[in-house]
Amino acid sequence: MENKLIAHSLIKAHGKYLVIRRNKIKRGQKNVYPAHWDIPGGRVEVGELPRMAAIRECREEVGLEIELENILHEDSNLDGQLVFTRLVYAAHLLVDSKTDVNLDFEEHDQYRWITGLGDLAGENVVPYLQSLLK
Repeated sequence: MENKLIAHSLIKAHGKYLVIRRNKIKRGQKNVYPAHWDIPGGRVEVGELPRMAAIRECREEVGLEIELENILHEDSNLDGQLVFTRLVYAAHLLVDSKTDVNLDFEEHDQYRWITGLGDLAGENVVPYLQSLLK
């Protein structure tokens, strides 16, 4: 059985959270949870610590420099012979960093700063994020 570790960051700035909407197609392949709102994150690479992966993924996906706080959420799922484990860190922008979001359009097509799930009423949201922001 193989394990896949995923690290995300829930970024809060000025009382709002950053969310990004997943593309339907990601780098030529059908995406998981297409057109769903999510937060920056992705796979922890071999030899990489989860905290560093969350920071790297944020930089790659939205172009922001962040500092991580504590782990807010952990969940694991079994998909055949693959175990997915997700860690979500609370995060905030570095004091002197830019605040302009620069999306990687290969992965995400929109971003929003929201105060809560009500700002996404009627839209698709990945399941773990629903439990984090309720």
